Amino acid sequence: MENTSLMDETIKIASDLIRINSVNPAFGGVGEKKKADYVLNKLNEYIKQYNVKNYSIKQYNTKDDKDIIRPNIVAKFDFGKDRTLHIISHLDIVPEGGLNLWSSDPYEPVIKDGEIYGRGSEDNHKGIVSSLLLLKMIFENEDKKFCPKYNLSLIFVSDEECGSNYGIQHMLKYEKEIFDENDLIIIPDFGTPDGNYIEIAEKNILWIKFKIKGKQCHGSTPNDGINTDVLMFNFANNLYNMLYTKYDKKDELFSPSYSTFEPTMIFNNVENVNTIPGYVELCFDCRILPDYDVDEVLKDIDEFIGDFKNNIDKYLKYYDKEEEKHISIEYEILQKELSQKTPENSEIVVELGSAIKKVLNKEPILCGMGGGTVGAFLRARNYNTVVWGIGEETAHQPNEHIKLNNLIKMAKIYYEILKE
Repeated sequence: MENTSLMDETIKIASDLIRINSVNPAFGGVGEKKKADYVLNKLNEYIKQYNVKNYSIKQYNTKDDKDIIRPNIVAKFDFGKDRTLHIISHLDIVPEGGLNLWSSDPYEPVIKDGEIYGRGSEDNHKGIVSSLLLLKMIFENEDKKFCPKYNLSLIFVSDEECGSNYGIQHMLKYEKEIFDENDLIIIPDFGTPDGNYIEIAEKNILWIKFKIKGKQCHGSTPNDGINTDVLMFNFANNLYNMLYTKYDKKDELFSPSYSTFEPTMIFNNVENVNTIPGYVELCFDCRILPDYDVDEVLKDIDEFIGDFKNNIDKYLKYYDKEEEKHISIEYEILQKELSQKTPENSEIVVELGSAIKKVLNKEPILCGMGGGTVGAFLRARNYNTVVWGIGEETAHQPNEHIKLNNLIKMAKIYYEILKE
C-alpha cells in the first residue's frame, strides 16, 4: 500500500493540473502561464514546508508571435555534487478535440479504478507530478539517510507540442548556465504500461507544406483553368511512393521500424462545388530514420517537383495549356528537427535501466520512436538524454488517463537514480 500522504498529494497535484487549461497557443489555446504559476507555487510551498536550503529557481520566460508569455522554469537543488540529474517536463497540452468523444469534462478530473482522467493527465502531467513528488520523497525522508550522488534540476518548459521554439530551444540560448556536458537528463514524455522501455533515439522530423498554384475556373469548363486538386492528388500520391521506395531502410530499434512520409492536411481556396480551385496547400508529416540526411530528402523533393511540373499533361486531361507555364509548386518547411542516438552504454541509460530493474522488477528494453520530444534538441547538442515514463499510451486521445500509482512509481525511479 502506498504511503497515504503521498497518494493524497498525487491526487491533489494531478487533479489541480487537469483543471488548468494550458493548450498551446499555436492551436488556439491560452498558453502555459497559469500552469507555470501553479508549479512555482508548489515548489515554493515545499521549500518553505521542508525548510530547503541551497536551491535556486529561475525563470526563462519569453513572448511568442501572439505576444503571449511562454514560461520556462529551472528549479535547481544543490547537494554539493559535481554533476546534475535533470528531469524535463512540458507545461503545454494539446486541445481536447470533440467533446462528444469524452466520457467526462476534459478539464475536470475524474478518478475511477485507480486512474485519473483528463486532458494532459498523461502528456505531460505525469512528468510534472512525478517531479514534484520526488521533492516530497527527498525532503520528507523519514530516516534522514538520503545521500544523493547528483544535484537535482527540475525543468518545466513551454511549447513542446509545437516545435519548442519558445521552450527548450529558447532555453538553449542560456545553455551554459543550465546544463553541463557531464549531466544526466531524463525526459518523462513517453511511457508504456510496464514502464521498462527506454527511448534512446528519435526519428528526424520534417513537416512540409506544399503550395500548388494553377488557375481557378467554373466547374463546367476545366479547359479554362488548371485544376490544382487534380495536381495535388497526383503530386501527393507520386511523392508518397517515391519517398517510401527510396528511403526504405529499417531499424528495429524503432516502432514502426521504417521512415514514414504521410500526407496529412489539405486546404484549397473554394467553398462551392461548381468551382475548380486554382490554389491548394498540402502538408506532409515525415519521420525519417537517423541514418538518413534530411537535406538529401529535400534535394530529392526539389528534383521531384521539377520533374512533376515538366509532365503536367500526364495528370490533367483538359486544362488551359496557355497557363501551364504559370503553374508553381513551392514549399515551406514547418518543422525540421534533426536527431541522433544516445549511446546504449551511456551512464543515464545504465542508471535508469538499473532503477527499472530494482523498482519495477522488469528488464529494461531500449527503443526509438517517431514522435518528437525535447530530447532531440538536447541530443543535437551532444547531451546524453533518455525519454522514459510509465503510461497508458492515451496521450492526445479522448478520455486521456493514467494510473495514479504509476506517477508514484516514476518518482521512485528518479529517487533510485539520485540516491548514493
